[in-house]
Amino acid sequence: MNRNNNESSDNNSAPLNAQSIASLCRTLGCDIDVVVLPTVGSTNTWLLENNNITAAVTLCAAEHQTIGRGRRGRTWHSPHSGVTFSIRLHRPEPVTRFQGLSLLVGALLCDQLRDIGASDAMLKWPNDVLVNHAKLAGILIETSISASAESATTVVIGIGINYRRGPEAQLIDQNSTDLYQICGAKLPDRSELIARIASRVIKAVVGDVPLAVENLASRWSDYDAIADLEVVVDSAGAQVAGRTVGIDAIGGLLLDTDNGRQVFSSAEVSVRSR
Repeated sequence: MNRNNNESSDNNSAPLNAQSIASLCRTLGCDIDVVVLPTVGSTNTWLLENNNITAAVTLCAAEHQTIGRGRRGRTWHSPHSGVTFSIRLHRPEPVTRFQGLSLLVGALLCDQLRDIGASDAMLKWPNDVLVNHAKLAGILIETSISASAESATTVVIGIGINYRRGPEAQLIDQNSTDLYQICGAKLPDRSELIARIASRVIKAVVGDVPLAVENLASRWSDYDAIADLEVVVDSAGAQVAGRTVGIDAIGGLLLDTDNGRQVFSSAEVSVRSR
């Protein structure tokens, strides 16, 4: 990303620092390994395919992703000096224990973004953080079952935040925003932001995820960017229209349709024109 002289003093110009991220995570109660890469195809892929990782929790952050991924094979456009990172955790629990995890991570991400000035951050089910209907951040969660024990799961949580975009903003095929537009010159330090988000997420994942998702369902209105809206849900190629009525105890989207209430565990949602 090009920066002119009056931009060079903001925190966007400070390189990511693995030691700073790890140190603050420890201060916040999380002992993790941290790797910072100048360039990588995808931080999620790097963590999933790296067979040399032995730590219980590893965080990989990158100054630049060349083939960042979103849900359903979409591209996440990542500028240089952005906020793009993934967390890998090995958990002695079956994969079914992580239903609704994207919503839980999304709510925690909203909490942190609100703390730094994005007070209107909301979550569009299942994994987009919006501010005033514009996308600010996205989440990609991938899981794999241990080859040696079906009751063990490797969870990789990818988070990308539009920090301060440049020309790549033209490549985004939806309404979007970034932290610079929201915070102006008071941009948070990127290493500190990553550490604070990661610590919240790690504590949640090593805790009781099903209970946390169930509790989130009871206060979903605090985060719901599509509350009580007419939407179209695309699930496995079938489109269903209806009005949103929250989420269930495991994070499924509840939709009132002409054929009654339906629940969706994985789908794409678009708001119908008003």
